Order: sequence, then C-alpha cells, then structure tokens
Amino acid sequence: MITFVHASVLFLLLLVPLAIGFLIWRSRARLAARQKLAQSVLYNRLFADLSQRRRILKAGLWLGTLTMVIIALARPVWGTDLDIIETQGVSVVFLLDVSNSMAAQDLTPSRLEQAKLTIRDLFKGLEGNAVGLVLFAGTAVVQLPLTTDTLSAVTFLNPVSTDAITQQGTNIEEAIRQGLQLYDQTSPTSRIMVLMTDGENHDGDVNTAVQSAVESDVSIYTIGYGDPQGAPVPEFDIDGNIIDYKTDEGNNVILSRLNEEGLQAISEATGGIYQRASSSGIEVVNLINRIREAAADTLESRQQQRGVERFAIFGAIGLLLLSVEMLLSETRQRPDEQAA
Repeated sequence: MITFVHASVLFLLLLVPLAIGFLIWRSRARLAARQKLAQSVLYNRLFADLSQRRRILKAGLWLGTLTMVIIALARPVWGTDLDIIETQGVSVVFLLDVSNSMAAQDLTPSRLEQAKLTIRDLFKGLEGNAVGLVLFAGTAVVQLPLTTDTLSAVTFLNPVSTDAITQQGTNIEEAIRQGLQLYDQTSPTSRIMVLMTDGENHDGDVNTAVQSAVESDVSIYTIGYGDPQGAPVPEFDIDGNIIDYKTDEGNNVILSRLNEEGLQAISEATGGIYQRASSSGIEVVNLINRIREAAADTLESRQQQRGVERFAIFGAIGLLLLSVEMLLSETRQRPDEQAA
C-alpha cells in the first residue's frame, strides 16, 4: 500500500491535463503561424525535416517528467524498515510525602503543593531521563513506575493530595524500599532518589532502608519542606476550607517541624545533598545540574517500524525522462546524413 507524506501535493497533478491542453494549443498555433508565412510548396521545403511523431514523443517525455516530479514532492512511502531506538539518561525516583503534616502552610500555598510544583519543574528539566513517583504517609504506594515519558508523568502527579493514602503517619523507610524496587538492577545507569518531605519520621527504621540504598548504589537527594520552628496542621471541610487545626490529647495545637538533621543524615550517607525548599526554586536548578552530571547509560532499547520513503525513485525517473527529452531532436535524419 502506497501512502504519501505530503498527499496534498498530489493536487498538482491537475496541472498535467492543463499542460496537455496547452501543448496541443501551442502545436496548432505554431502550425497555423508557419502556414501563414509560406505557400504550401515552400512550407514543405522549410519544414520537411520536422517529425510530428518526435514532437509528440518529446511532449510526452516532458509531461512524464512533470508527473514524476510532483509524485516525488508528495514523498511516496511503501514498505517498512526497523530502527533501533535507544534512550540515554539516568533513573530518578521521587518519594513524595503526602501525610497530613504536608498540608501545613508555612510554604505557599502549602508544603505539598510547593513539592508538587518542584516535581513538575524537575520533570520538565529532566526530559529524556526516566522518572518514577512513590507516595508515602503511614505506608507507601507506587504512583508512577519509571518512564521516559515525562510529559505524561505530570498527569499522575496532578491529582495527588493528602487524601491519596488513608493510613496516616510518615514512613520514610517504606518509601525508600518501594523506590528501590522500581530500579532495573541490571542497568549500569545512575540511580537517584529525591526524597521530598518535612522529615518527621514516625514509623519504620530509616537507617536500614538507607543502608539498602547504599548497597544498591542509589544516591538520595533530600528536599525539606517547612519551618524548623514548626507550623500548625490545618483541618479542612469538604469544600477545602480550613475549619480548625490539629491538636494533641491536651487540646494543644500540634506544630509540625522540619527535621533538617534527619534529612541531612540520609543524603550524606548515600552521597546526595540536602536542600531546604525555597520560594526562589534554586533547589530545582541545583538538583537538575547534579543529576545531569551523573553517569548516563541506556535506559531502554526498542525497535520502531517506519515507512520507507521512495521519492528518490520518482526523482530519478523524472531526471531520466528530462534528459532523453533534451537529447531528442524534433527533426528526422536526412538520407544523406544517414549515408554519411
């Protein structure tokens, strides 16, 4: 089956019948003009060597050239070929805290929304690399396996909220372990985690998970969200309006504090860096630069079928027809020329 890359160009083939009409008209006009210039005997002497058959053949060659050029411009395609597509880059897994404390508003509009904005910027800056997303609170779930489609990855991020996981808490250990399972351990590409949280760990043993990351040659970069002095954790109604703040058993307002020391320890143990989230977004630039410096390797290799363009065939035929047309004379050879 033949298809065309620029099928609309084929409308130019309508020029062919127009050209035929023009050539017929021009031939008749030339004949009439010559007959006016000479009597029939003189006409026969002057134009006896002209070959009507050759003139028709030259016109046909010229029309054939025009047809071939138009088809070539339409870029005909038939048949298929296989291409090997390799994607080079690093594997980056984002661990996003969606516990209730991330709803604190010491960052505008909230810690979680600021973290989501950071991830969107990182997805954009890391286009071509593989990215994955793990959500965690009291437990951890994979929201997005590793993929090189960073544009589609944003659709998995947009609906994330503190309601994404019903089991509350902050289990960083489980988040790291879930993230480790996403990597292809046979690939030599650099493996990086980005832990985005306020650092308040209430569940699990972070140290053992960090040790597993070290053994798997995974660097953990941490970004802290919040204020070390603490901020109240709001409670919302069904319309998203703040109706109160969380309190302890003594009815005292609970303050959620950024645990910078814990996040720094995680990064230092795994060869990453810690940064506190800021309104300027400088942490995004720093992190993208660090990741781009990491050793890239083949993330995936796949076969892709593509149609084979055949415009060169029609271009070559057109060139051949034009060459023959230029070399072909309108006059027949005289008997004395053939004898010579």
